[in-house]
Order: sequence, then structure tokens, then C-alpha cells
Amino acid sequence: MASIFATLSPLTVAVAVVGLVGIVPVAIQYRERSRWFAVGYGLLVVAALATNLEDLFLGDLLNATEHAVGLMGAGIAFLVAAYVHRKREIEPEVPDGG
Repeated sequence: MASIFATLSPLTVAVAVVGLVGIVPVAIQYRERSRWFAVGYGLLVVAALATNLEDLFLGDLLNATEHAVGLMGAGIAFLVAAYVHRKREIEPEVPDGG
């Protein structure tokens, strides 16, 4: 057990812990309008966890998961979130019958 903690970097462990704790307010404040921001945050947490676990086992696979799924996925999710938010602001919904 001690060798596991010697392998992990305190900074990356702290980032993963903060990310996991941060899921609670993201889940509580989840709204349909903020769906893509929540997805992006969740993918950042995946990246943080993969960073920590890659030193313990499946290094190459978890490194690819961190970068391809976690970081790139979060970037794409935040891009979609910004696009959807901007589209909503520029083209507000018109009520039926108007």
C-alpha cells in the first residue's frame, strides 16, 4: 500500500480529489441548459483519475484515455456548450403563435 502512495504525485492526487468533490455541486446544479458544461467537467475528472491510475497499471491505455477521452473530450464538450449557449443568446426561442 505504501508503494502505491509513493508512486502517485501529491499534485495529481489533489487535482483528482478536488475534481471528485466538485462533481457534487455540478450534479446538484445540473440543468438541461448546462448539460454540456457538466459533460465537460465530468470528462476532466476522467482525465484526472486516468492521470493517477496510469502510474499504477495499464500505463499506455490510461495515458491515451487521459488525453483522447478526458482532455480532448472535455474540450469538445466545452466547445459545444459555448456554441449552444451563444446560439441560445443570439436566436432566442420565439413562443408559438407569435
